[in-house]
This record gives sequence, structure tokens and C-alpha cells, in this order.
Amino acid sequence: MKYCIVSELKKDMVDKYIKYHKEIHRGEYKDLLKVIKESGVEEEVIFIYKNFVIIYFEAADLDKSYAFQRKFDVTKKWDDMMKAFFDSEYKFADSEQLPTLEKVFDLNEQLKEMDK
Repeated sequence: MKYCIVSELKKDMVDKYIKYHKEIHRGEYKDLLKVIKESGVEEEVIFIYKNFVIIYFEAADLDKSYAFQRKFDVTKKWDDMMKAFFDSEYKFADSEQLPTLEKVFDLNEQLKEMDK
């Protein structure tokens, strides 16, 4: 499944948020990358537009991925730190409260429908 999330950062935290994500593989949170991948997330890409974070990811089962990730201290530590970056309530640690966007168009799905 494909997921997209949009969340608002505090304007004074945008640069710090970008820095943390661009350098995560070098710091104390580098093990989080392995946890995310091992949780079943096939793809995760984060974009910034002004002070909005746009996260695109693919996972077979969102609930299972998040349940797996919550088992690790590095995830809990990261989530606790990230809460301070957002204007809105931080809900990334809980898939049931995760504010995902509704998909209304998928080129490949549309093309498959045409071929039927």
C-alpha cells in the first residue's frame, strides 16, 4: 500500500528538521533506518514545502510496520524528540491516529483499468 502524510512543522524548526533527516545515517539515530526497513517499509521519502512535511511511503501493512517499530528504544527516542518540531499533535508513533491523505488518483491503477 502507498501512504502519504502531510504535517505542519513549527516555522523555526524547519532547518533543524531537515538537518536531522539528512544526517540521520551518521548520528545516534542511524539504527532507526534499519528498524524502519525491517518493519516492512519498502520506500519512504520526505519532502518539505515551506513548513509542511510531506511523507510518502509504501508498506504492505501499516499497522504491523508501526507495531514493529514501537518495540525499539531508538524509535521511542526519535518520536519523543520529533514531537517538539510539529505545530500539530505528533501522531507518527500510532498508525491508528496517523493523519494519512486519501488517494484519489493513481496512474498505474487507471491504466490497468483501461486494459480490462
